Amino acid sequence: MDETKDVVYRILRLLKENAIKILMSIKEKEKIRWKELQDITKLPTATFNRALAALQEIHFIKKEDGFYTLTWTGKLVCDGLLMLGWRLGEEEEEEEIEDAEKLLAKDIAMAIVVLLIISLKRRGKLNLDEFEDELVKEMKISRKILEEYEKDGYLEIKDGVIFAKEKLKEIDITGIFH
Repeated sequence: MDETKDVVYRILRLLKENAIKILMSIKEKEKIRWKELQDITKLPTATFNRALAALQEIHFIKKEDGFYTLTWTGKLVCDGLLMLGWRLGEEEEEEEIEDAEKLLAKDIAMAIVVLLIISLKRRGKLNLDEFEDELVKEMKISRKILEEYEKDGYLEIKDGVIFAKEKLKEIDITGIFH
């Protein structure tokens, strides 16, 4: 499978390319016109338009009556980023959490259950076996994305353990996507 065509890969690449500014600006205003959004983000027109088109393509934003708004998935992404930033901001730097892997896995599993229920409510049915197969594929893509962050000097992967490098520790949550 070509990772560059995978949705998770495309979303994370998009977020690294300033789209987070657009998402958060729309979240703040709730409903915003193109010109005002560009003025707020201060992105070059071509970059701005590419990011807008990509955000619409992955259904994070929509345009109705000349206004851009977040879709339910766009709201979910923004809320997740805000929550993650808030949680990271309040933790002690030196404090090491025991069983961090288990806690993270439980948080992710809970998010998956919530998303499954939301999807089931909206669509009416879901093939659980097919979903599980796709989830395994997406986890492989996640590893590839982490390897890219390693190449960029943010982390190191050694013997199956991921270590944060100083470059990662020094940035805030939005910096992860730059």
